[in-house]
Amino acid sequence: MLIPISYPLNRGTPLYPGTEPLTIIPTKSLARGDPEEESRIAFSSHAGTHIDLPRHFCPGGGTVRALLAPEAVFAPARCIEISRTGEEPIRIHDLLPHLDAVRNARALFVKTGNGRLRGTDPEAYAKRHPWVHHEVPGFLRMQNPALRLFGIDTISIATPANPEEGREAHRAFLCNHPHIFLLEDVDLSYGRLLGEPWILRLYPVVFDDLEGVPVVALAEFE
Repeated sequence: MLIPISYPLNRGTPLYPGTEPLTIIPTKSLARGDPEEESRIAFSSHAGTHIDLPRHFCPGGGTVRALLAPEAVFAPARCIEISRTGEEPIRIHDLLPHLDAVRNARALFVKTGNGRLRGTDPEAYAKRHPWVHHEVPGFLRMQNPALRLFGIDTISIATPANPEEGREAHRAFLCNHPHIFLLEDVDLSYGRLLGEPWILRLYPVVFDDLEGVPVVALAEFE
């Protein structure tokens, strides 16, 4: 069974402050006498559910083409719940009750509950959300050197209120070895994601030399 955990992109997609919105410009129109309809679509590489790769913050870091496949598979994936509201951080001590999942995951997801605001209060979702402390990735590597991806149900691991902390956290995930990719703005509302292991399948929307890219993300259960 496959469950989508990515959000579809549209012009109403919540965005991290400063991110360019999605635009759709008609380039051909039946009403203008063209033989077909056609549009040009432009969007940020960090819009919607997207993956961050080392090039995002690390000079010479790997890109989508270099580090992913057209279908990227991470297994096992595990999802843990660390409830947070507003601009509360996720720190090392929050992970301690979940060490079994931390130590046995190729992809680790944190459900804060913040995703419920995406549809009801998109401004709060984009601007006032939980964030991840920069010490967390080092702890994750120490507990599980095989971990390759960290995902969360917030628009970013960084808070707009403290941009330098956010940059430090991104660098700690992406620039140190082994790299831990980031999957942000993930829909973790499906209850079965918590507890049992599953398989994460990622399909980059654009497969090229990019520092990040929106993805179609699927959770696969037996």
